[in-house]
Amino acid sequence: MAKARARSKSAAPRRLPRGRHALAPDAVLRDQRERLLAAVPGVVAERGYEAMSVADIVKAAAVSRNAFYKNFGDKQECFATAHDAGHERLFEVLVRPCEEAATLEERVELSLAAGLDALASEPDVARLLFVEAPSAGEEIALRYHEWLGRYGTLLRSAAPEMPPESIPAPEVEGVIVGGIASRIASEVLHGRAKKLRELMPSLVEYLLAFYRLAEPASSVRSQRRTAA
Repeated sequence: MAKARARSKSAAPRRLPRGRHALAPDAVLRDQRERLLAAVPGVVAERGYEAMSVADIVKAAAVSRNAFYKNFGDKQECFATAHDAGHERLFEVLVRPCEEAATLEERVELSLAAGLDALASEPDVARLLFVEAPSAGEEIALRYHEWLGRYGTLLRSAAPEMPPESIPAPEVEGVIVGGIASRIASEVLHGRAKKLRELMPSLVEYLLAFYRLAEPASSVRSQRRTAA
């Protein structure tokens, strides 16, 4: 497990009003669930997944233990839900430029910039997704790798104009996405999560290199060099 880092105290969590209020029970439960999930990244950044307890999450979210167990069976379920929610948000951020930009280069650059900016703005979430999750037990590690597979599909959607034989194979996609995830994790572990945007030039070059190597012309040139 990655060593947890010291974290500055954040603002006190928002609480529901005491006594009678107009919120329906379902709305109260939903609000408590959102607060619990929002509390997880900060708690896991401070304590690490293994050391984190339900009591830590409850205290940070300013809800009761009873409210926690109405929403989640244990800390693993709560962490897994926060993990999936974080990846859902990041995936949406990455998809948008793939749908809007005109060229492959623009899609790669805009998508990476948006994703890195999103992670840099929430360093505790970046740590949860790319540092803590892979070592938080087999079930969550499997979820993490499933998400890497989903990110791999973006490599195809970023290049709709390229013929299928020019798109990196799924195995290669795994190498590409895994390399980027590892680079992000390294920056987070070294306390540089807020400077993730500085990875842009090298990651853009890294991604575009795989597309260029997959181009048919590249294969032809390689065969010619080998024959020579």
